[in-house]
Amino acid sequence: MSSKYSNDEYKTAWKGKTSSKQKAWGQEITVGSLHQIQAKVLLLNANSFTTLKYYPTKNEVLFVRTGAVVVRYSSEKYLSYPETEELTDVELHAGDVFFIQSSCPYQIFAKTDSEIFEIGDNSRALPVRFDEESQEI
Repeated sequence: MSSKYSNDEYKTAWKGKTSSKQKAWGQEITVGSLHQIQAKVLLLNANSFTTLKYYPTKNEVLFVRTGAVVVRYSSEKYLSYPETEELTDVELHAGDVFFIQSSCPYQIFAKTDSEIFEIGDNSRALPVRFDEESQEI
């Protein structure tokens, strides 16, 4: 029986591959993206840290699968008033989830070897990184 629809008009499923990048703090594994949703696995070495950054158009969810980290963060108000707005530290352990809205700066400090699942809603968004030196916790 013939269909009036072509195969390109139906949603489908497919197998993909991961890609990996070595970073100063460990390894970033990009699991893949589906339209605007992107998943990564961050493998942070103990006593390492990421840069302080924010994404103007990307919201993120961090799920700590193993280890212990400290996330240093603030609201978007920090971008307008960095002299008066302070960064806050929150300690996360295996099983904890942390939500970061777009334009909110954050930085991750690994207290132990840690594995974090990162899910973001804008796979093409580029971060804005702060020039100042990061302070260890």
